[in-house]
Amino acid sequence: MSTDPKRIELRLDSDPRLAAGVGGAVRLLAETAGMPDDVCREFQEATVRACGQAFDARPTDTHTVELLVFGDRLEVTVDSGAGSSAIRLTRSVVPLG
Repeated sequence: MSTDPKRIELRLDSDPRLAAGVGGAVRLLAETAGMPDDVCREFQEATVRACGQAFDARPTDTHTVELLVFGDRLEVTVDSGAGSSAIRLTRSVVPLG
């Protein structure tokens, strides 16, 4: 069994419609992974907010969004290319605790 994640990389202009599209993709991945509906919705909203923050910070730049699908979690990184300002979001498939 491979432990390498499935990786999706998106390059986006600073357009709020694209942020909504990324949020939809994250929600689909979360639902497919079996996360509860409220977690899927929160992860989607957090992703859209992170994209919006990156777009506002660097409105004329291209941004990179990386989606990583592991067996036990999903990770999203929104990087505006401004050094260490990348926003990372992680949600576990199986609730912790």
